[in-house]
Amino acid sequence: MVSALWNLPGIQSHQSLEFLERALTPLCIYNKHGQTIYASQSFLALLQAEAEDVAFFDCFASTLTPQALLKDLWERALQGGTVNFLAKIHDGGISLECSLHFNQATHSMFLTAQKSGYIEPISRAVERNEEAIGLPPHPSLAMALVNQDGAVVKANTQFHALLKTNEHDVLMFDALTYPGDRLADAVLKQKLLDRAIHSYTVEKRLIAKNNDVVWVNISVSLAEDSGCKSRHQCYFKYLLDDITEYRKVYSALVRTEAKWKALILNSPYLFIQTTNTGQIIYTSGAVEQLLGYKEEELLGRHLAELLHPNHFNEFELALRLWASDAQPHQPDIECWWRTKAGRWVALSIQGQRFPSASNVDGIMISGHNITDRKSLEMELNASEERFRSLVLNLSGATFRCNAVYTMTDLSDGIETIAGYPAAALINNQARSFLGIVHPDDIPLLKDSLIQSFLDCHRSSIEYRLLHANGQIRWVSERKQGVFDQHGNLLWLDGVLLDISDRKQAEAELRRCEAVNQAILQQYPDLIQSSASNCFPPFVSAKNMQQSN
Repeated sequence: MVSALWNLPGIQSHQSLEFLERALTPLCIYNKHGQTIYASQSFLALLQAEAEDVAFFDCFASTLTPQALLKDLWERALQGGTVNFLAKIHDGGISLECSLHFNQATHSMFLTAQKSGYIEPISRAVERNEEAIGLPPHPSLAMALVNQDGAVVKANTQFHALLKTNEHDVLMFDALTYPGDRLADAVLKQKLLDRAIHSYTVEKRLIAKNNDVVWVNISVSLAEDSGCKSRHQCYFKYLLDDITEYRKVYSALVRTEAKWKALILNSPYLFIQTTNTGQIIYTSGAVEQLLGYKEEELLGRHLAELLHPNHFNEFELALRLWASDAQPHQPDIECWWRTKAGRWVALSIQGQRFPSASNVDGIMISGHNITDRKSLEMELNASEERFRSLVLNLSGATFRCNAVYTMTDLSDGIETIAGYPAAALINNQARSFLGIVHPDDIPLLKDSLIQSFLDCHRSSIEYRLLHANGQIRWVSERKQGVFDQHGNLLWLDGVLLDISDRKQAEAELRRCEAVNQAILQQYPDLIQSSASNCFPPFVSAKNMQQSN
């Protein structure tokens, strides 16, 4: 049973009575949970309801004021101040203009209500703006009608696509707005209601249904029925332009502008801005460090004036390609540049035309110093030429192989030694290198490989090869393993020398010594006779000393 107002504990305060005296419209009082603790007879008559039927969240829920909106209005009133809203009882009843005020002294919510012709003008306003709201989807523009309580009454397809919502969702614009941006246009909105301004534009962050943050540029104006003079009869017309990508780029540029300036000023990379024809219009500090020219000494000069004559044609071609932007990614070009002191430095440069959207015409060229590398390359080339000359004049063959003697590189000298062209043995194209090694010497090669793995030093062995014509040729092999930082073999480099003539001479000498020994053993007295002079080639110096 609902209590009489004057019998409620705490209600008889001076503040409460003063408020009730000012309240000339129908009144209903609720506890903090929206349950009725007092309803005036004028209020019940206005709503044509019994006291038991006017609980706030049950009585005022309708299409115009859904439960989500009622909860939001209630929470806002609990925080202090007066909250005005429109209501239509159960969709079929009368239209009301309502006001909520929370009294801290009694912890009670006071609601006043009066009849209003508000709903019909709003319907007409919505209908008049329906054509605009119903426009075909715009690539970037979303539209919505929002009442003064922040409820989204109508929205177009692009609005829902932007915020990942649908037409069945109950949407409160403040709930969709990033908390820090909700009061960004409070003053402007009040000026709009006071007719001090016709419209305004503001940037805000919105929170989509999937919790993504969306930056929008919002243009706000009033959408109202000209026949309705009350400011409560106004709707806000929102036009939203998605600027999320723009804000991301802008924020990134703001955050990194100082870093980019520091990078360009302190970077060892040089930056030169030229016209499309190559005239210099800007140089970074690194240009003076590398070339010795101050910026004012270079402005207006053509970049080609600094290049070695051998690189004029290559640079001019690259400049035309950069200026035409024919290819999105141009390779670097390497040029020698003359310093102010007359020395030459090598630079690797890359150019790119400024995007048309930047409103800057010309080409930005970046580069870095590669003089040390180019000097080393020249030394290596000279060394390679000397090595190539040595190999060509060497009476042997150089090779590179893996751990099983598969040749990955072999010089043409192998054909003189073994009768097979190098191409036939590289990667075992016609036959393997081990296939031309004398079978009795294979274990010797295997032992030498194991030794190379164990001590990582150069090894030297002698073994026989089977010549293509069937002869046996002797070779002396010297090889060295190349290992990585973990001690794993990468490859073996080596050289083969033909020692067949030496081996033949050694064999002949051993044969002669054997004959000499046999003669001495058979005829020992001959060593003292003059006949010994007949065999000087067969008598060793050691035997001559023993005989003396």
